[in-house]
Amino acid sequence: MVRWGARLLFLGLAGCVESYLPAVIDAPNSYLVVDGFINGNGVTRIKLSRSINLAVGTTPPAETKATVYIVDDVGARYAVRETSTGFYKSDSVVLNPARQYQLRIATTGAKAASYESELVPLKVTPAIDKLDWAWQGDYVGIRLNTHDPQQQSRYYRWSFLETWEFTSAYESVLEYRGGIIQSRITPIHTCWRTEQNTIIKQGSTAQLAQDIVVNQPLLAISNRAERIKIRYSVLASQYAETAPEFAYNELLRKNTEAVGTVNDPLPTQLTGNVHRIDNASEPVLGFVSAHTVQYKRLFINRADLNLPGSWRFDSPYATCTTTIELAPDPSEPQPIYIPYTRVFATSDNVPIEYYVDNGMYLGYTGSSRACVDCRVRGVNAKPGYW
Repeated sequence: MVRWGARLLFLGLAGCVESYLPAVIDAPNSYLVVDGFINGNGVTRIKLSRSINLAVGTTPPAETKATVYIVDDVGARYAVRETSTGFYKSDSVVLNPARQYQLRIATTGAKAASYESELVPLKVTPAIDKLDWAWQGDYVGIRLNTHDPQQQSRYYRWSFLETWEFTSAYESVLEYRGGIIQSRITPIHTCWRTEQNTIIKQGSTAQLAQDIVVNQPLLAISNRAERIKIRYSVLASQYAETAPEFAYNELLRKNTEAVGTVNDPLPTQLTGNVHRIDNASEPVLGFVSAHTVQYKRLFINRADLNLPGSWRFDSPYATCTTTIELAPDPSEPQPIYIPYTRVFATSDNVPIEYYVDNGMYLGYTGSSRACVDCRVRGVNAKPGYW
């Protein structure tokens, strides 16, 4: 499964004195990149794109209008249709674990060709027994337990989706609507932000007598992080892997996450399990596996952390300030009066409240949209699971 974008897999080394730029950086080839896996108990999602050379700073182009199928070893087919540019999605299906599966892809246009992944067994993933957290010094450590009583899993990979509640720097009770300042009807102070963590987290029990994973670390969160200030949730996904997939992802992890110092391993060329049918020598980037997925969600409330009430969290709003618009402003030759505005008639600025002095309404206070409107960083609709 590709996690590092559509880049060529032949990586150059940076010398200690001068950079070495191999010819492949300017290579004109554009190879197919296949990112995703065959989901045995849900929806299969596949991203298709094309590689670009390392000298190009643009986003890799999507591979569109392809025909994609999941095919098993007795010929049954399941369509994986393009739902947005370069993204393909199947119906939710439950696959037979006794069968083997592959992905077949037919591209169109100038680079029309047919590709297929190797037939692979459907790995049945055991349930996540426990997902919890514990203090690890100045960090909140998220950890996981699982086991396979059948002793068939042995190789595991985990991914996780983080969601947290946050508030903007200022709570606005006014909004510009219909050409005037009015009471706010659209809430923009409290939002929820969701991020898919992209690190490759794997573990193996192949060298152990029992197929048991205990307190497997998933991630560590600083005790100052904004994400744990109000309420935080993480959805862990667990996948049982084959030994070849585990080895592929481990090399991918070393190539993308452990490169940068003299003590890190050298970048390695990856060999996936997808090939072009009429030209097996053409590189295709990606490893298509097949497995069921197990999920478990954890919530952490601020009160659970037992931090002092005066505890200071890091904030992206640390530099935010407010401004005042007088209405009327005595210094203006053509003053405006409440409920009209000039400052907050633009989308860049948001009114917060009326500016009042000695009981007199003299104008408005406000700030930039980035400081007031939490939707700049998240969504104001509470998740259904919250």
